[in-house]
Amino acid sequence: MDNQKEKLDVLERLDQRLETIDAKLNQIKGSRKKSMEWIGQLAEHIRSLDDFREEVRASFEPIRNKLDGIDEVMRIMRHATNDVCRRIEHIETDKDYYQENLL
Repeated sequence: MDNQKEKLDVLERLDQRLETIDAKLNQIKGSRKKSMEWIGQLAEHIRSLDDFREEVRASFEPIRNKLDGIDEVMRIMRHATNDVCRRIEHIETDKDYYQENLL
């Protein structure tokens, strides 16, 4: 009889442990499901941000092209200004030279 009582006690403890394990597994499943929902929401948000980035890139592309064009115009203007300054200096130098020699 003691042997059977011991077996019942062991079975009862095993049953309690299994119930505890089942409860923990259900908690893990619930938290895993919640985590997957969060990951899904984050993935959707990331896709939305990627789409927005592409829209912004597409809208700024013409502006970037214009700025590149402005950079080229500024480079040309800088060279032209330097050339004009050199010519003016040359003319002024020649003018001074002619004035000195003519007088």
